[in-house]
Amino acid sequence: MAIIRCPACDRRISSKAQSCQYCHEPQVKLTEAERERMLLRRWRDQLYRARNATYLAMTVVVVGMIWWWLAEPQGLALPIPMTPSVLLGIGVVGYVCAWVWLGWLRFYRKPGRA
Repeated sequence: MAIIRCPACDRRISSKAQSCQYCHEPQVKLTEAERERMLLRRWRDQLYRARNATYLAMTVVVVGMIWWWLAEPQGLALPIPMTPSVLLGIGVVGYVCAWVWLGWLRFYRKPGRA
């Protein structure tokens, strides 16, 4: 086994790999069934990342709410302190963006879609 460079992304990979682990570019001739499996695996990996982005954004929202609750004055009083408002804003925007990404993957990037 030797270490070679991927022709697509120029990263170092194994010479025995069927595809690049970074950019998923096939390194050997693949049958149609293998190509379909590779595309499906890549799509599932992207869905996994999009779901994790929604979880991360929701965690940021929860941390912002807890911070707001514990900040002076005690409770969810207005005006919102600066740090919780930034966390809430980042979390909500991140959550919406992650759901848009997830919807795009599900409806426009689904493998086998004509």
